[in-house]
Amino acid sequence: MLDIRSNEVLLRALTDDPYRYSLALGCASCPNIELCGGLSVRDAILDCMDLCCGSPNECTNVCAKNPARYVDQKREVLGFDLANVSRVVGHYKHLPHDVVPLIYHGTGRNRAATGQIFALRLRDVVRFSDATVRYPTREGLCAAFKIDHSALIILSGVDHDEDIEPWWTLGRQRTSLIRKLRDLQIQVVTTPNFSLVLDKPRTDDLHAIKRIAIVWSEFEENGIACALHVNSRTLRDFDRWAEFVRERPEIQVISYEFITGGGRKDRREFHIQGLRAIAQAADRPIDIVVRGDPDVVAQLRPYFSNVIYIDTTAYMKTIKRQRAVRVNNNALDWVSTTTTHPSQVDTMLEHNISESALFLRGRFYGQRPQQPIGDP
Repeated sequence: MLDIRSNEVLLRALTDDPYRYSLALGCASCPNIELCGGLSVRDAILDCMDLCCGSPNECTNVCAKNPARYVDQKREVLGFDLANVSRVVGHYKHLPHDVVPLIYHGTGRNRAATGQIFALRLRDVVRFSDATVRYPTREGLCAAFKIDHSALIILSGVDHDEDIEPWWTLGRQRTSLIRKLRDLQIQVVTTPNFSLVLDKPRTDDLHAIKRIAIVWSEFEENGIACALHVNSRTLRDFDRWAEFVRERPEIQVISYEFITGGGRKDRREFHIQGLRAIAQAADRPIDIVVRGDPDVVAQLRPYFSNVIYIDTTAYMKTIKRQRAVRVNNNALDWVSTTTTHPSQVDTMLEHNISESALFLRGRFYGQRPQQPIGDP
């Protein structure tokens, strides 16, 4: 049946924790136990099928209680095993950059922001409705977002479900889109973070994990370096990703977000440990692209060749006309400011990008910021 409990109650009831709770009784006999690992949650469930919404003919979840749809969904990803994902030639070239500002759009500004590297959202560059790129040339792309034409560009696939799931529905059209993105000289793209949801059958998670792996291989196969988004909600999920990364030396960069599940303070360490395990299993230098809570950067740096943090704060504060002010060189205040001309917004954006990067580098990368000009 549909669970009407609040999100907070669901989080406490359905978060997998084998150190606190025993394996659900029905998991041991499940045909997916080897790939899934089973569930150990606070709620008294027989297995994950207790999480079925109760109306399988009316929903789109990957659920065995709708056999016809389930077979089609499983067939479209060639089963849940990651072993049959296409082997590819990796295209990633190590990036020395640490803090990368994300630019949402170019509206309200006059000139291109200067910088060596920027991030954009995948959905802002691709038009899902007709499977086209919004900007057919590199010049048009940079002009639209008002960024330096010579800058490197990372496309972030982290987004809300309704804004990133359409990528999968494009089907075979994804190949031509990827090639068009390649022509835009995209440096790296992070795979869409297809969601793993607590209150759905685990088969839905296994389907999402396989789709992430398939999309990663599609980007690499068509010439764009791709950071594999190792979305996980259980220890077994992380173990499977670790095996996948270890067996494929072409994977040299992964990605993760600490906004939703990984962003919860009571669950953050679990996700950090899982990422560490992937890095250690790889037994080679691996980079990671991170969105969300920057506190994780310092904890990940010892295990990864480079931690690339995508900073959304500088741009969003600028849009809200808030200017960064350094406090004792170890914190930032955001002061509301009035602007009367787009050029002032340009200046504020460049200031905020610089100050935010200096703050993040000083606090999480161990780089002592220089004293701001004009301070005693």
